[in-house]
Amino acid sequence: MFVTSRCAAALGATVVAVLALSACGGSGGSSEIVARVPGLVSISKATLEHWMPVEAVVIYKEYPTKPVPKGVIPDPPDYPACIAYLRTHPAPGERAPKQTVAQWKSKCEHQYKELKVLTLNTLLVWYWTIGAGRELGMKASDAEAKARLKEVNPRYFSTDAQFKRYLELTGQTVDDMLFRSKVQLFEVKMLAKLQASQKRLPKSLNEQQRQSALVKLAKLLPPQ
Repeated sequence: MFVTSRCAAALGATVVAVLALSACGGSGGSSEIVARVPGLVSISKATLEHWMPVEAVVIYKEYPTKPVPKGVIPDPPDYPACIAYLRTHPAPGERAPKQTVAQWKSKCEHQYKELKVLTLNTLLVWYWTIGAGRELGMKASDAEAKARLKEVNPRYFSTDAQFKRYLELTGQTVDDMLFRSKVQLFEVKMLAKLQASQKRLPKSLNEQQRQSALVKLAKLLPPQ
């Protein structure tokens, strides 16, 4: 999920800095900071590298029931699995063109950089949502996150074993899912605030005034 113009406006220069950093390979350690959400969190290289394979898997299959093909997750620096995957999985309706190893590698490098930008932007949106919610006086406790996860899980997983298998296949942990549940709680609360605010708009407003007010209210919502 790429950051939209609304998100870019909310995050300001931070997004620009992230995109510039994400385009580079980087040679720092796992504790290297690759992005910051002012007043809230610093995103480390280790955090980014944890979420990149997760993002690659769920892009391929949102709820996988078996391991994704080897090569779906780019494997720098030489990309042997990625190259093999691209060679044997041409786009639908297309035949795989004859290319050199260097050309295949270049494609894999491009995919890797795109995945890095995508993952960074996803993390920024999550943290932006938490920060925006807190600025509005909202909270999402650990207990609420656990309750939401317990409520939502049955919609996608029939058994605990299926949920455990999902975590294994995507490379996530229970703590990762609880974090995502907290983000969702803030989204729900912010949406509820927006809807309540819409209902309180004066009926005397003309259409132009109403649309202007709705645009302002929409800024309360997390970026999509």
